[in-house]
Amino acid sequence: MKPVKTLILLSLICLSSTLQGQTKLTAQEALEDIDWLKKALEYVHPRLYKYTDKEALDSIFSEVRAHIDNSQGNISGLDFLSEVSKVNAQVNCGHLYTIPQFELQEEILQKKIMPFYVKVLRDELFIVNDCSKAKGALNGTKVLSINGKSTTDILYEIRRGIASDGFIETRKNRLIERYFYYTFHGFDLYYHLHIDRSEKFTIKYQKSGDDKIHQIDLNGISIDERTNLLNEIYSKDEKVWQNTPSPRFELNKKENYAILTVSRSFYNKKVDPDFDLFLKNSFQELKDKGVTNLIIDLRNNEGGSEHQQMELMSYLYDKPFKLYQNIFLRRLDYRPLQEVIIERDPKDLLFNNDDKYMRKISNDLWINNYKYSKSLNLQEPKENIFKGKLFLLMNGITFSSAADLAADIQKTTDATFIGEETGGVFEGPTGGNTIVIQLPNSKIMVRISPNIHLGYMYKKHPIGRGVLPDYEIEYSMDNVLDEKDLELQKALELIKNR
Repeated sequence: MKPVKTLILLSLICLSSTLQGQTKLTAQEALEDIDWLKKALEYVHPRLYKYTDKEALDSIFSEVRAHIDNSQGNISGLDFLSEVSKVNAQVNCGHLYTIPQFELQEEILQKKIMPFYVKVLRDELFIVNDCSKAKGALNGTKVLSINGKSTTDILYEIRRGIASDGFIETRKNRLIERYFYYTFHGFDLYYHLHIDRSEKFTIKYQKSGDDKIHQIDLNGISIDERTNLLNEIYSKDEKVWQNTPSPRFELNKKENYAILTVSRSFYNKKVDPDFDLFLKNSFQELKDKGVTNLIIDLRNNEGGSEHQQMELMSYLYDKPFKLYQNIFLRRLDYRPLQEVIIERDPKDLLFNNDDKYMRKISNDLWINNYKYSKSLNLQEPKENIFKGKLFLLMNGITFSSAADLAADIQKTTDATFIGEETGGVFEGPTGGNTIVIQLPNSKIMVRISPNIHLGYMYKKHPIGRGVLPDYEIEYSMDNVLDEKDLELQKALELIKNR
């Protein structure tokens, strides 16, 4: 498949714009950082040109360098972070993270933000959990413009700066609504980086069923202020995702279904039950009570644990299974990047291959030896295999190992998929161990995965796309305000009609 050629447009905030914030770079410092970024991506990333070809990506870097050269005086750290984010987004890899540090991170965390939260529905932006002086009156309203910029233009610019796998848009929309990784996710960060840095916001909006255009002027508030107001007004906790146990299990014998919710794959011993024991008990209960419909909820699961992925698969597929057919690695020697690599001891930059865990294919590609990883070896199914009907709930945040789990289930069962396209590509994730670089002048951290994981039992699927739903679910704003769970409703409807 010929890679898609993507042309990057200039930021709304040009590099030569008036400086805002405290962190500044000289043009020479910014050029040095851009050159290090290009060198690191070319050296480390294993599928750099899969979705954007080399000519297009080289052109993007040339444009950024030209505008740095043409800039007058210093460049703000925030403008530079915006450009680095948009360059990295063109690689179309959701595991390529751009993270500010030190003074630049503090600028991000101390900014004034809009006193409400947002929801993206069908390329439109809505207000939810209004914490402004309007006292909730803005809830459910459609945003037409902010500070004179249309919502259409805002969403376009924001999406250009969000790293996501392949050609998947659902993950970008859901990350806009993500509110607890403030240094690298969420509408507040994206707006601040790519649109404007005002502390006052003029919002034009429409109420549901009303063609009249309304306007309100709002002062920005701090992140902590809004978090506290969310709790005070709506009794909601921004950290509920991290603080709710995962997995969870609910069984309804009368209606003949059970729900297994795996909302996180990052184990938190203070909150989460023992995963293996929990699954063992849950699937034993399914068998003992003769329940033949199982709903697996992977919505908002960012991935993380291959062990959890493999353990759950062993209860769903009645034949030996492994996660990956192959793992490819870009390099074994990362010493040429020693000057900018962090989070790794310098003596570990040359991977030890005495046990032949990787075999060289070419100068810049190595393939695994099957013995070195459990994920490459067939695992036997569990005794209490579930043999009933599976329903899987998913959304754009279903990513990395969770998206890979959805793909595994699609390849091995007749499960019904409900929701929206997963956030990770079907063909297998990058992820795994990362090479972490720190651009020397801006101190921006860029996490690059050197691995490609090729899924086991691969089937033909649109390249660059995630698992696609059998039943695509679209919410209205009324559904959101009423806190409806349309994916679960659809699964229960299908079970009832079986």
